[in-house]
Amino acid sequence: MKLCLLLLLIFIITINGNPFNRECKCKAVSNTVHFPFHSWELSSCKLCSCKDAAMVNCEEACRSMVESYARTGCGKVIKGSKVKYSWDASSCSSGVSKLEYTCA
Repeated sequence: MKLCLLLLLIFIITINGNPFNRECKCKAVSNTVHFPFHSWELSSCKLCSCKDAAMVNCEEACRSMVESYARTGCGKVIKGSKVKYSWDASSCSSGVSKLEYTCA
């Protein structure tokens, strides 16, 4: 019985990612092939659900971070390059923006 419970727990963890530790990760990516220029780990939480503020606000925080990154010149990226933001809130949400920002 204990072995079955252990196997079930391992199965749930591998399917859903790690429900005990969730992270909000953000990337500034190229607008065409989504090559990552820069990445950030914005927030994380232990034993939280997808309704936790750290996960719910992941996309908005990422948008703000990449907007600032573009406004400040995108590091060593060529001036005038276009970037989008890509976010991953563990198994809660993820995606690539439709908005493009031009590097100053």
